Parts: sequence; structure tokens; C-alpha cells
Amino acid sequence: MAITAGAHLGRYEIRSKIGAGGMGEVYLAQDTKLDRKVALKILPAELAANQDRMRRFTQEAKAAAALNHPSIAHIYEIGESDETNFIAMEFVDGQTLREKIHEHKSELKVLLKSLLQVAEGLAKAHASGIVHRDLKPDNIMVTRDGHAKILDFGLAKLIEQRPPDDEVSSEAATAVMPQYSRPGTILGTVGYMSPEQAQAKPVDQRSDIFSFGCLLYEAATRHRPFVGDSTVDTLHKIIHDPAPSITDLNPSVPTELQRVIRKCLAKEPAKRYQTIRDTANDLEELIEGLKGVPDMERSVAPPLSTTESTASVSQQPLSSAEYVVSGIKQHKLATAIALVVLVAGLTALGFYLRAPRAEVTIKSIAVMPFVNATGNADTEYLSDGMTETLISSLSQLPNLSVKARSSVFRYKGKATEART
Repeated sequence: MAITAGAHLGRYEIRSKIGAGGMGEVYLAQDTKLDRKVALKILPAELAANQDRMRRFTQEAKAAAALNHPSIAHIYEIGESDETNFIAMEFVDGQTLREKIHEHKSELKVLLKSLLQVAEGLAKAHASGIVHRDLKPDNIMVTRDGHAKILDFGLAKLIEQRPPDDEVSSEAATAVMPQYSRPGTILGTVGYMSPEQAQAKPVDQRSDIFSFGCLLYEAATRHRPFVGDSTVDTLHKIIHDPAPSITDLNPSVPTELQRVIRKCLAKEPAKRYQTIRDTANDLEELIEGLKGVPDMERSVAPPLSTTESTASVSQQPLSSAEYVVSGIKQHKLATAIALVVLVAGLTALGFYLRAPRAEVTIKSIAVMPFVNATGNADTEYLSDGMTETLISSLSQLPNLSVKARSSVFRYKGKATEART
């Protein structure tokens, strides 16, 4: 049915149409009883007619409606009027995250603050046993005063099945598609779903963490991490291919943010962050480390000549592996000694962490910057590289919170008491 301004659905008076997608049309309406603006999602008739689907959806939507968090848009009511089924939700006046990234061109540190709020909202939902399943920039609204809110919790399962279409953009609305290689269906938005979603496997909160990594990647580079020539090609990339190098798209992205994104985008769920809370903790430390750092310090440097590039290699934001490789030919002995020390340290720490201990359980650890005791500035890259390698390796251990590089490197060169 066509809905025009001034029409009524129960106690809601339609004001204007504000959007449409896989879940139906969305209208701005006025709640005449409580005198507040709401967003009304009108469910397509063919979806609402499926009683079993509606029953399961209603049960899940009730659980989502019980979520109470400032970063989650509230579901007020699931109703019916004149044979029209609708969902009354909190109206969020602002812009989508997609608009903030691609149209408004917001600064990275601003986008990261919004995404930290998203992570906090996800943590609340995951703690209640609710997985979003369709996290994407269009499902995140940023209010005029800069607060992020997640939309459509619990709504993804409602979408009807439809066959894959190679002409469908991977930015298209939420879709559920049959998976012909095994029983089950693919649920989500193609460009942001996890590998397990793409293979129609059961999902848990770690699937949302992968999708969150896609949001971080897009905020940092203004590109989606997985883009194919078709829907099927995009799904293949999600399952099998690593995301393109972040530094190729934006060399100024902080090293610690690259690490966080890589860990979110691990293909195997067991190798990702195991909770969004751990992701939020690292992101918060990263944002704290960016405070007071002028934007020009993170801008892209002009191209260097071959001579200049060789002379300044230790000043470029290389990864820990690149630190070691770049100097291995010049300092073979120092490198060998450093690698032996590092491997021994990792092995010993691994045994220590895995050993059964009744008295103590290590839940959090900080790897302080290694000190270059040789006094030779040419081998300084080794101390930094060893620190980064150890942080990265320990971050792969489950149930262990490792302090971010941006946090610990604030103490580099300072005579700070270890306990402090």
C-alpha cells in the first residue's frame, strides 16, 4: 500500500519517507501519544505473511528491544494497523557512517571515536547474547552532536531468500541468498559479511568483529576491504583473499590501527579478537595515543630519491618484520643475537602463560619498549622491531589483553619505574 504524509498507522502519523532497503520502506512519523518522532519500518507484505518467520523475528526483536545502551537505537514497538506490519524505532537525526566517510570526508580520529562507540554498543549486545549479523556503514547513524548509534539489531533474519545476482553491488541492501554448495543460506551485506557468513556457517559474536574490522578498514582508507567484479567474486575474496595493504591506500594510517584491523579481519574466527571488548580496549588506547598528535605528523610524506630513501629507512613507519629485514644485511651479528633472544623470550613466555597455575592467571600484559644497550643508533630498529613483534605475537593468544603499541611507546627512553 502507498503511504502518504498525514496517514495514520495506529497512533503514528506519517510525516515523510526517509529511506528504503531490503527490510522495507522507512518513514519519519510522529508518535501522537508520547509526542516524539519515530522511524517506522514498513515490512513488505510477503514477509509479514510468513507466520513462522514473523514469530521467530518477533521473538528476536523483543530481545533486541530489551537492549539499553546509548549507542544502540531502541526498538519501541512491533505493530500492525490496517493489515500493515511495522516496527517503530528510535529516530536518529544525523548522517550514516557511509556519508561521514565518503561524502563528509571526516578525519580519521573523528571516525575512530564514532567506531569506538559502536564497539561499546556491540559489547552490550554480545553480553546479552545478541549478534547483529548485518553490521555495515549504512546501519550506523552519527547524530548531529557526534554520537554513533547502531540500527537494526535483530532485524537481519527477517529478509526473504533470493538467488544471487552477479549484477548486484556488494554495497546493496541486506540480502539472504541460497548457498548451493551446502545446506543453509548466506545472510548479510556482501561487502561486510564474515567468511563464515559467506559459507553459510553458524555465526557468533566474532562474525560481528570481522564486520567491525571492515568498518575500521573503510574508515582508514575510504575503500572497502573486499571488492570483486561480482557478488560471487566478492564472496570468494572474503573467504580466501587477504584485504589489500592498508598502507597502499593510505600510508599515514598508524601502525597500531593496522594491527587492530588485521586481527579483526582474520579469516579464522579463533585468530580474531575473541570479544569486541578487547577490540574496544585496543581502539581506545590507540585513540588516546593520537591525542595531541598534529595531523601533519601523520600526513603522507613526499616521494624520496633513492639516496634519501636509503638514509631515512629507520624513520619510515615500517612493520616489525620490515624493521628486521631492512637492516639484516648491515648488522648480521646483531640481528642474529636479537632474533635468538626474541625467540627464546617468546618460547619462555609461552611456556609460562600455558603452564597450569592455581595462584595466578595473567589476563593483561604490557610489553615495554626494548632498550638498545649497545649505544649504536644504527641498530635502534632492532629494539623497536622486537617490541612490536612480541606485542603482535602475544596478541594472538586467546583471553589475554595486550597493551597497544601506542600506549607502551609513550614510555620509550624514559626512566619510568616498571610497576608504574
